[in-house]
Amino acid sequence: MTHEAPAEPVLRAAGLSLRTKRGPVFDDLTLDVPAGSVAALCGPAGSGRSMALLALAGRAATTGGELAVAGATALGVIRRLVSVARIGGAVELEPDLTVGDLVRERRLLGARGDAPEWKARSGELVGDLPDLDALLLAVALAAMDRPAVIVVDDVDLRLDDADRAAAWAALDAVAAEGPAVVASAVQPPAGAAVTMLARTMPSRTVPGGPTCAS
Repeated sequence: MTHEAPAEPVLRAAGLSLRTKRGPVFDDLTLDVPAGSVAALCGPAGSGRSMALLALAGRAATTGGELAVAGATALGVIRRLVSVARIGGAVELEPDLTVGDLVRERRLLGARGDAPEWKARSGELVGDLPDLDALLLAVALAAMDRPAVIVVDDVDLRLDDADRAAAWAALDAVAAEGPAVVASAVQPPAGAAVTMLARTMPSRTVPGGPTCAS
């Protein structure tokens, strides 16, 4: 009987940390993500999920640990290999543009792929899209770059249980086309590889809001 060797990670982080004078933003982040798989970074507000994704995408400097994407360790190369779909407060879709505007803009910026599933909705304003659709559009635009890795923040933001399940299923489908997907959420999804992040900064959420439990 033969056994297949585990897939080699396309993204590997070992002890990745970001500390400031105020304290840690995130600390000791370690994960291996093979191509074609989905990994979730889960934690409450203040756990550094967004900054961790920016760091994994090569868009934020870290103060400790190691990061490699497709064998590359130089941040400039990593930035070309990782496409950012959405990061709360940093990378978001322009609500006053149409779906078609964003697809055309992505092509002008050098995207090699397309988003045919959005062609019929090219005239819709992004700001009018339901939250789930806005998330899926952001991921589709990132996938147009044909990256090694896609990162996306706040997958479960303002989504009910049914839409959360649909969002994770859609990310599985994107990963099945080849890239690794690293996504952040408050609530851990069922069936995905989950890395828990502990709160490191003061929370700005309403007391009693949802959190992840390890």
